[in-house]
Amino acid sequence: MASATILDVAKLAGVSPSTVTHALNGKRPVSSDTKQKVNEAISSLGYVASRSASNLRSGKSGIIGCYAVDITESFANQIVRGIEKGLAGSGKSLLFASGAELDCNLDAAYDFFRAYDVDGLLFCHHLTVDSRLVGSFSRHDIPVVSINKEMENIPSIVPDNYAGGRQAADHLISSGMRYPAIISGPLDRDSAVQRNKGFMARLDELGIAMPSSFCLDGAYSFEHGYEAAKQLLEKSARIDGIFCSNDYIAAGAITAVTESGRKVPDDVLILGFDNRDFSSFWPIPISTFEQPLQQMGFMGIGLLRSMIDLPRTEGNECSKLQSNLIVRASTTRKKI
Repeated sequence: MASATILDVAKLAGVSPSTVTHALNGKRPVSSDTKQKVNEAISSLGYVASRSASNLRSGKSGIIGCYAVDITESFANQIVRGIEKGLAGSGKSLLFASGAELDCNLDAAYDFFRAYDVDGLLFCHHLTVDSRLVGSFSRHDIPVVSINKEMENIPSIVPDNYAGGRQAADHLISSGMRYPAIISGPLDRDSAVQRNKGFMARLDELGIAMPSSFCLDGAYSFEHGYEAAKQLLEKSARIDGIFCSNDYIAAGAITAVTESGRKVPDDVLILGFDNRDFSSFWPIPISTFEQPLQQMGFMGIGLLRSMIDLPRTEGNECSKLQSNLIVRASTTRKKI
């Protein structure tokens, strides 16, 4: 049986083919009675609109590319949820490629998406990137938006990690910290670097000294947090507050501090970042920051769609969104 066409729908509904088209795409007003007739005819005939034909007429594929370092990572999942919300009802499809799949080769990623003739590309990244490779995305005619990574010559939507570091210092000081330390993530991550800078800048403004040796960098892991906290406590028993670059590090630090005979938060305040799933039910619930990941995804796809519809030759603005401080037991001392 041949597939139903717009002409078949129009004939059954008693309207013109153009009216059927307008009822489907919503570009011109159609009365509710007419829409009902069209919908009834579509249901009766089993008509399915051809996106490919519409895309051919518009000169666009209807495909949005999305590149992520690891699409199984929880951060990427949250960003993608926001992207999907922003795409809902648009009729566009999302095509993924991961760094694991393409060996983190940005030239290969660009070629992959180019082969599918994507209308635009979302670049979801968090690692330090060689500027020569970034050129693959910025020098061609595909609109590109970077999410979670500020990139030169590419519009970007990122969390304000520097402001997060400043807020971390304010929170720990207001909670009673006077001898601070940092257990940092890897220094090839912008997130760790910016959080450290914001924290140190705020300490300096408030006149609180912290030796450089009290900032220990390493992996975003429980093991690093555990070992670094032990080293810090050996350096100085006076340390009474530790800002950790993420919650895995904070969990390790809490374990090490507790094993040393000190108490969290009474003796040592511990503050994390990222609001990981386990943070709220860790033996000592971890105070942390929740990043606006879904909001970044939603804003990113919105910006990209506007760039596709209204191409522009310039503009590399960076929108920085604030993370939300969540206060839990690890920084809440009992009032005497």
